[in-house]
Amino acid sequence: MVEPRPSNFPTEDSHTASEGPRSRFFYGWVIIGIGFAAQFIFGISQQAFQTYLVPLGAEFGWNRATLAGPRAFTQTESALLGPLNGWAVDRFGPGRVMMVGVAMTGIGLILFAQVQNVWHYYAVNIFMGLGASLIGLLVISTALNNWFRRKRTMAIAVATMGFSLTGIIAIPAIVWMQSAMDWRAAATASGIAVMVIGFPAAHFLRTRPEDMGFLPDNDPPGAANTPTGPTTRGDGRVDFTVSEALHTSSFWFLGLSSGLLNVALSVVMVHLFLHMEQGVRLSRGDAAFAFAFMNVVNIGGRLAGGYLGDRYDKRLILGTSAVGLAVSLVILAGARSMPPVLAFGVIYGICWGFRAPLQNSQIGDYFGRGAFGRLMGTMGLISSPMGIVSPVVAALVADAQGTYEGVLYVLAVLSLLAAASMFLARPPAPPARLREAGA
Repeated sequence: MVEPRPSNFPTEDSHTASEGPRSRFFYGWVIIGIGFAAQFIFGISQQAFQTYLVPLGAEFGWNRATLAGPRAFTQTESALLGPLNGWAVDRFGPGRVMMVGVAMTGIGLILFAQVQNVWHYYAVNIFMGLGASLIGLLVISTALNNWFRRKRTMAIAVATMGFSLTGIIAIPAIVWMQSAMDWRAAATASGIAVMVIGFPAAHFLRTRPEDMGFLPDNDPPGAANTPTGPTTRGDGRVDFTVSEALHTSSFWFLGLSSGLLNVALSVVMVHLFLHMEQGVRLSRGDAAFAFAFMNVVNIGGRLAGGYLGDRYDKRLILGTSAVGLAVSLVILAGARSMPPVLAFGVIYGICWGFRAPLQNSQIGDYFGRGAFGRLMGTMGLISSPMGIVSPVVAALVADAQGTYEGVLYVLAVLSLLAAASMFLARPPAPPARLREAGA
């Protein structure tokens, strides 16, 4: 579907052939900025969840499993709706999908501030989870995958820095509001912020560069963006169908690696604050500082991942980063003071930073951009179930043992298995239809 150009945006016909698209501002940079904003508000809905668990537990007396339960439901939503969301993005464009997600997430946070009992707590989180799935990385990666090819990894890296900035700015601010006022005021303010930032960003999101007279990477007119000769594996120029991608071992190894890492990342995303406050015995302020520090490092990891991913084998970088995640989790398991928590933050922040830009860019490299949204959604349906119940299982084990230590060691082992799966995910050969045609 062709999305309308901004009324004041010049058309391709208004420029001479000698000027070409390089003589005007490349709208792809705007897409990166919109992605940054989208990831920032997505981070508010995701990273801030764990900061509410301690005050909610204090007010209602709920145990860890009850507090963590909504995350299992929201991840179930994301997994089941992933292919549908991917279809909606491919069909209606990321901008329209993001607009709906912003509205649902913002309203959901305001409703969250009114929680009075456990069923309301779960219902509101399920509603917010649906909204968050419509502003997450699937949506913005689809747009960026269309606008960039050679620079795809760096584009995604810069956009996903918005998620890290949430941990540096928004999370300490939310924790401060929770302490200075109460958690309800913090949730209301967060919901308003999501809509104030998200609606303008979604309005200017455009799907394809060709609809605005550009080519990916701002290439000049006539640049080859489709294969006209022998195709290199993993060069991003071949568009696989969903069926063709599902018939490659690469797709399944990528899904397995993503799923195993989802287990570790989901548990950390939900329980890190609880572990730092109740396990390591850090004060609430120190825990917020450690979390912000990890996100500062995470920004460096995303930028480094973007730079390296556009130049070297993403598969080897991602596999190595999964090993690093395992090391960081072992350090966190034995942490009893701030220094090892900060050491965990350095290693985890860098390796976590590598994952988002490289993994999503790798899917574009391997399978092209024709069905990118549906492929992302389908892979989520394959990989997400591994991370759905993990926060609740981790909470049950921690409630029984009184510590997250054993859980963290198990997560480290799973991260090593994810690394092995990633190393096996070699670029797929072009589809049979191209090989048979002599491409």
